[in-house]
Amino acid sequence: MPTLALPPSLADLFSGSSPSTLLAVFAVVALAYAIFALLGFGTALIAATPLAWAMPVAQVIPLLALLDGASALRRGYANRQRVDLAAIGRLLPGMVLGQALGVALLAVLPLRVSALLLGGFVAAYGAWSLRGAPRRSPSARAAWLWGGVGGVLGGLFGSGGFVYASYLQARLPDRDAFRASQAVLISASTLWRIVLCALSGLIDLRLLGVAVLLGPAVVLGHRIGALIDRRLSADGFRRALNLMLIASGLALAGRSLL
Repeated sequence: MPTLALPPSLADLFSGSSPSTLLAVFAVVALAYAIFALLGFGTALIAATPLAWAMPVAQVIPLLALLDGASALRRGYANRQRVDLAAIGRLLPGMVLGQALGVALLAVLPLRVSALLLGGFVAAYGAWSLRGAPRRSPSARAAWLWGGVGGVLGGLFGSGGFVYASYLQARLPDRDAFRASQAVLISASTLWRIVLCALSGLIDLRLLGVAVLLGPAVVLGHRIGALIDRRLSADGFRRALNLMLIASGLALAGRSLL
């Protein structure tokens, strides 16, 4: 009986994975970008942990950076007239330096340590967000710190977007300005991360091929996100999202200890 042959890039990167695992990869990517369509960030928080079960951890963040860059560029360009350049400019210096440090750590950390840190980070963030604790508005002078922390987390885990969003949401009361500025900042963040990952040897033609092959999952995710946005309450979605983060993060952290 003839069998379905996988494209070489997928076959190499996901070597040893079953067809059901590959279908799960497609589904996870679609879910992650449905969340991106709703929130403007969060792809790595959802997709990184499940993808790390199917492919090398060091390849997960560069792959998501490629997909995030294309998605965020499209989102930012569509809303370019509402971008607050002053708020972005305050965050950029710390973000650039922080990402350089994060990617440097990603290139040298042992895989088991990376998996443990990634799983623990995702679970901790899910638990922190689930609490719904009130937040103070950060000062403009604190932007360096927020940008630096987001940069390190973005370079190391691909998940600095929630830090930028926390700062921008508190500083920009206009929702449209917040969304447009967040999209542009995520675009800059992911493009800088792509450059750093490429210079570190973490991006090659095979990974670029995988990003192209997963493009339909990204498109599907954006369409799903638009449908969910009209049907699901914000509070119900937040609870479901953070419970999923806690479960997936603990699963990866536990696997790294076995």
